[in-house]
Amino acid sequence: MLIDSHAHLEMKEFDSDREEVIKRAFDAGVDFIVTVGTNLALSRKAVALAQGHENIYATIGIHPHDAAKIDKKTCESLKELAQRQKIVAYGEIGLDFSAIFHLRKNK
Repeated sequence: MLIDSHAHLEMKEFDSDREEVIKRAFDAGVDFIVTVGTNLALSRKAVALAQGHENIYATIGIHPHDAAKIDKKTCESLKELAQRQKIVAYGEIGLDFSAIFHLRKNK
């Protein structure tokens, strides 16, 4: 089984050929793709993409570079998204202790 565990299919760079990229990946033998949201808007797009494709799953999160900008509303929105089907993790928060601190602080 081959899993692409860190794709960014929701990003604008794939707007013109996203479905073709996905098809090529599966045709090449990729069994599953995990697409990783890096902010709230892209996390929402990742969720929608996962829900629209059988073998695509999503993570949601805030990239460490943006950790200082998150607030309680952002955290609440992420928690809501996390309840949806095909969400496999909080991602893109890495080991950035600033991001972890902000997520915990805004529970």
